[in-house]
Amino acid sequence: MNNRQGDPGPPGEGREESTSRGAEGREHEADLVRRAQGGDQRAFEALVRMHDRRVFAIIRGFLRRRQDVEDLAQEVFLKTYLAIGQFRLGEPFAPWLNRIAVNTSYDHLRALRRRQEISLADLGEREADLLRGGSGGVWGSGDAGPEARAVAGDLADRILATLSPKDRLVITLREVQGFEIAEIATALGCSRPAAKVRLFRARRAMQAALRRLLR
Repeated sequence: MNNRQGDPGPPGEGREESTSRGAEGREHEADLVRRAQGGDQRAFEALVRMHDRRVFAIIRGFLRRRQDVEDLAQEVFLKTYLAIGQFRLGEPFAPWLNRIAVNTSYDHLRALRRRQEISLADLGEREADLLRGGSGGVWGSGDAGPEARAVAGDLADRILATLSPKDRLVITLREVQGFEIAEIATALGCSRPAAKVRLFRARRAMQAALRRLLR
């Protein structure tokens, strides 16, 4: 990185430096986990600081209100603190923490939500226009302005609210969070084929919800 405008250095130097930094980061994280398992509060707080952005991003995929996101994040970190003794040293920490965040979000959806049915009459004019224009726009286009993306986001939230918690969970992980199939499988604690089946069924449920709206 320091050679960007000067001598590029020997071949492979930057790659070796990056690998070294990555190894150092993993060793540092593993050390924090060991200390946290031994009751070191500061070590656990350092782990939280390393991963809190990812946890908040996962939860924001399910909830909109800032206070709700913050409350659920605190619940995730509390569960992590209580369960850290069960974490197997040598395993990647982030996927394990992601799974706690996903499971906590899923439990929250199950506890708070009931399946809802909505119709075009329940939607605002811009939401209805967007829906009539094609379901592909529900997730929002990167080329659209902030207001249009906000309308698309609100509409997507309302449609997702009609799905079962399981379907909403997997759709959100894939379409909102951008998880790969392998990451979804890890987060849900299932095999990759099972994750693919769940995603297929969730997408079919989403399409059915859209068809009901457009009747």
